Amino acid sequence: MPRLFGAPELMPSGDGRLELFVLDIEGTLWHIWQTAWSNGWSGWSMAGSAGQWPVAMARNGDGRLIVFLTGAIINSIEQTAWSNGWGAGPNLGSPGEGVSVPTVAANADGRLILFAPSIGQLWRSEQSVWGGSWSPGWSSHGGPDGQFITGPPQMIQDAAGRLQVFVVSNTGEMWNLNQTAPAGPWSAWQALGTGGTGFSDRPAVAHSGDGRLELFVIGTDGALWHAWQTAVNGPWSSWISMGNAGVGFQDHPAMAPSADGRLELFATGNDGNLWHIWQTAASNGWSSWFSHGNGGAWLLNGPAVAASGDRRLETFAVGADGNLWHIWQTAASNGWSGWDSRGQP
Repeated sequence: MPRLFGAPELMPSGDGRLELFVLDIEGTLWHIWQTAWSNGWSGWSMAGSAGQWPVAMARNGDGRLIVFLTGAIINSIEQTAWSNGWGAGPNLGSPGEGVSVPTVAANADGRLILFAPSIGQLWRSEQSVWGGSWSPGWSSHGGPDGQFITGPPQMIQDAAGRLQVFVVSNTGEMWNLNQTAPAGPWSAWQALGTGGTGFSDRPAVAHSGDGRLELFVIGTDGALWHAWQTAVNGPWSSWISMGNAGVGFQDHPAMAPSADGRLELFATGNDGNLWHIWQTAASNGWSSWFSHGNGGAWLLNGPAVAASGDRRLETFAVGADGNLWHIWQTAASNGWSGWDSRGQP
């Protein structure tokens, strides 16, 4: 059986059913989905072939999901109809050698925008038509202040409708690009600084309940570092350490809002367990670290988390046994289940 490897990606279909994609150790992409709204899961289905994990997922303007797969070039698969089957999507090619994992999000006008690192620079591709074709070629944003892009980028639309991009450079600093107006032109690189001994890999970013962005990233010291907008669409705080739970963390964190508006964050510890912190109230302070264990299989790489149709959070991670492991809230904004294995293809 193909052993799964790397971080899964997870997003609700238009009808609220979650759809999950994850690669196996040989680079084949596999897919499972909820068979009913907030209910059971399908068996495994082969979805394509890629080279790097994780994939990038987004919702087209017409509601169909699209998944981008990175190998020598960036290919995609997309739903052939709203909340329905899958077929081949657009081939975006590559801006240069060594293209890496992209990030993708919807512009204020509904068109998808995609950023991908290649040869130390950050490149942009975008849909020319809402929900449809893509513009030919790529646009380069260069590297920040002569530095090289190393970690995969992350992108989100802020409370003003402007896209914000976050990425780590080879010096371990966090950098930001943003639209100067919704669906408008892009700013120059802005430095958000660093914490501890520097940052690594992909950040996690989400809206707090009051609309401020909250940004997290794993440091090279193994701790989780945190910065936030001090006002809606405003400036950024300094970096603070959220600690390392006594074990240190690997890969990238995953974050999503609970039904009551509190953000919940998950990270994989160097002890093979899934660790969890959460806001103690919406747009407020954070809990101490809590371990969910690992269900009997040492967890590898980053987790994925998203809300089911009934607003319960569901969290997935790949184990060293090559299986996909799963826990979920037993009620919206409430307690958590034990571990369940979704097996491997």
